[in-house]
Amino acid sequence: MTADSEIGRVVAVDTAQVSIELNRDLKGMSRNTYEGAQEVGRINSYVVIQVGARRLVAMVTRVVLVEEAEMKADRTMIALPAARRLMKATLIGTIDGSDFRQGISIFPVLDSPVHLAERADLDAIFGPIERHSIAAPDPEAPEYCIPIGESSIVQGRPIRINPDAFFGKHAAVLGSTGSGKSCTIATLLQSIREQPGVKRTTCVILDTNGEYRSAFQEQNEDGSWKEAGPRSTLYIPSDPTSNERLAIPYWFMNADDFVRLFQASKGVQRPVLLEALRLARTDSTSTSSLWVLREEILHEINRLWSLSGKDEKTSKDVRDLANGLVTRIKQDDLAPAWDQASATYAITLDDVENAFRKVSSTAAGHIEKGTYPKVLPSDARKTIRDAVDPIWQKLTGTHLGGSTGSAGRSPDAPSYFDKLKFRSRHLEQVLRREESGARARDYSGTMLLRIDRLLADRRFEFLFGPVGDALSDPAHALATFIRDTLGIGTSDNVTLSTEADVPRSSLPFYDRQRDKVGTADVVILDLSLLAAEVLENVTALVGRLILEFLQRLGEHGGEGMRGSLPVVLVLEEAQNYVRQPRFAEEESIARVVFERIAREGRKFGLSLIVASQRPSELSKTVLSQCNSFVVHRLQNPEDLKYFKEIVPSIYSPMLEQIPALAPQTALVLGECVPAPALVRIRDARPVPKSRDPKFYRYWVADQGPAIDVEGICSQWEGNLTDDDAEADH
Repeated sequence: MTADSEIGRVVAVDTAQVSIELNRDLKGMSRNTYEGAQEVGRINSYVVIQVGARRLVAMVTRVVLVEEAEMKADRTMIALPAARRLMKATLIGTIDGSDFRQGISIFPVLDSPVHLAERADLDAIFGPIERHSIAAPDPEAPEYCIPIGESSIVQGRPIRINPDAFFGKHAAVLGSTGSGKSCTIATLLQSIREQPGVKRTTCVILDTNGEYRSAFQEQNEDGSWKEAGPRSTLYIPSDPTSNERLAIPYWFMNADDFVRLFQASKGVQRPVLLEALRLARTDSTSTSSLWVLREEILHEINRLWSLSGKDEKTSKDVRDLANGLVTRIKQDDLAPAWDQASATYAITLDDVENAFRKVSSTAAGHIEKGTYPKVLPSDARKTIRDAVDPIWQKLTGTHLGGSTGSAGRSPDAPSYFDKLKFRSRHLEQVLRREESGARARDYSGTMLLRIDRLLADRRFEFLFGPVGDALSDPAHALATFIRDTLGIGTSDNVTLSTEADVPRSSLPFYDRQRDKVGTADVVILDLSLLAAEVLENVTALVGRLILEFLQRLGEHGGEGMRGSLPVVLVLEEAQNYVRQPRFAEEESIARVVFERIAREGRKFGLSLIVASQRPSELSKTVLSQCNSFVVHRLQNPEDLKYFKEIVPSIYSPMLEQIPALAPQTALVLGECVPAPALVRIRDARPVPKSRDPKFYRYWVADQGPAIDVEGICSQWEGNLTDDDAEADH
């Protein structure tokens, strides 16, 4: 270190901070060095403390002026204006030779000299200013190579992030509205796509405000859109009139998704819904008719056996149930399965009918005067068991009470089922099965009303398809959706359903894959027009499908494929659907999914960028899993307190400045940068559609803009015809 860069001495040391007394001969708050004049004591500037062969780096967080009394030689105390200038600085890292690393393993001693950080020190910390002219980043260890802006303290000093550290361990971009969060995310992704060595990215943006398209595409005068650069972007709107609209088939949802969407309560509703889903998914298979028949017979035999052993007077119930079953097994919808049952299980309709009639007659013999049932004695129970056990044994391979060996599909499987049959047949079938069917239907009433409303509401056509119509079962539907959502592009080795089977515009993502669309670096899912009540369900569904696909990628392709498809998932305005619960019982499917991604996603190559203006409303689990932070201005005391509890306490002195940060300025912390830095984020070109509205310009304009109020409201009401929708696009 050169002598002209010395500015003071260490006068106090604790585990995180040092106190520095500036030299008394330092005139003003600047120092002239061979590198030019430099400011001394500027907040967020860097100082260096020599400790043996190493140099400790500290960040200035406070400067104070302390006046003290002086003692004369004759020990007479007089008050003279002798001032001491003190600085507080937070220790952030160590320079060993020319290498910098975050963290402290040794501490300075008292009276250690303190120097201004010279260019060589800043090069060691942040890398040379012209890093790319020296060497291209190593793909295996890219280090800090992606520029996000320029230091607000050291003019001309670029600040770069390590892409593997930023994306590999999740990141958060926080700040009050208007502070520049959207532009930060946009410029970050633009910066990555501009790197000469980058050939592809896989980034999915959950855009809840509809503002990111303009950051990657430009609109022509005729209203069409084109790419703003050489990279490809896929924009998927939630506008139901668009031919490229968002569509997510309902059968991709798992059991938890349906439970939360239909708000099925614990007790009766949830078991009824899950069993109906299991029946519906299995009913879509090629062997469904035989399986449905088998399930029906086994279930009813179980009910008969259970009723006959009750400690209540249920002989009349057993008789009535057996008589009803004789009628039901002769229904037309089960008729095609009896031939298969004869060939597969060696049972006939007559066998089952005779068994149920035997049960009915046995129970009828224990009803006094035709009206008063009584408990079935043990010999009657044995007769009933002997009647039905042969049927049970042929269907299951075990005696009554053993395992059924059910071959039905899981209610979680993302397999196609008919939504109309699910409501009219399978739900009714489960309700009818209940021992007290009337009560089950009463308890399920609110759930059934909600199901009917969602299936009949045009706002949810993106999920359930046209009202009153059943979507068809496209070949490779799930794979096609995954390819479209991740921007992977079409496979030439897969045959998709024709337009005769899956009409054009019924599933826009399927049309794009049939049209052989190319890959996309960024996929923008515009969720701004979705109904608020399904926002959590949709975001959770997209997140879960991506995570589970990446998990299966490693299992299917072997250990070498695990993490081979890194995906960046941007959660814009995350507080709207990844909320911290206000009370213990509050449920949120999106919070469950994204907390799981925050904990496990990194291992499979799924990274989160969480953007929020209210961190106090965000899930603590999600935010605490972020290792990198880009923090714009935050002014709400609750948000500030919450954020300070999440980040390491060593950063606490730096966080005091957050309420005063200027727009487009952010404090960047964590593993993504070599050292904490106050950064002026580089300009996004083009910018997201998130600029502040110009109120005064509107007020003083000679004429206001022409607004098609009727057209907007007609579209809002769902009254546009197909011709109108085509004209708009």
